[in-house]
Amino acid sequence: MRLVFRPIRRAGEELREVTRQPMSRHMETYVEMHSFGFPDRPTPEDLPVSVRIAAAAKEIHDRAAILSPVLRRLENLGWDVHIEGDQVVASTPLDPESGWDVLRQQGIGDQILGLAERASDLPPARLAVGGGEPEDPYFTEPVEDMGEPTTSSISR
Repeated sequence: MRLVFRPIRRAGEELREVTRQPMSRHMETYVEMHSFGFPDRPTPEDLPVSVRIAAAAKEIHDRAAILSPVLRRLENLGWDVHIEGDQVVASTPLDPESGWDVLRQQGIGDQILGLAERASDLPPARLAVGGGEPEDPYFTEPVEDMGEPTTSSISR
């Protein structure tokens, strides 16, 4: 099984990505805070380079902060984790189904799905996000439909 991650994209991609619409709420706030000193209050379309670079640095930092512990877990599980060009590749001799079983058992399968690039081996359909497995104690009992939350049900 092989997983591919790209912790840092090309500079132009990183700088464009921070203003790609729709912007996340945390990125809107970050850009707004860093644009405060500019008299004309720039919009995402006309951000100064300094603000774009600060926003891209924050995105890279946030992505690395999520990816680093996941890679550490893979290394501790005995996976071969190495750098190939501008990608990080994690591989194991396990076939994709067995590899994803291990990742789900270790509690990192869903995290990896959000980080892995398209060149990665995908999990079988039965292990897709939210799929649950019969031996998984959290998914053995049907969930009771509790309806829409109301003020009284929230305050209990």
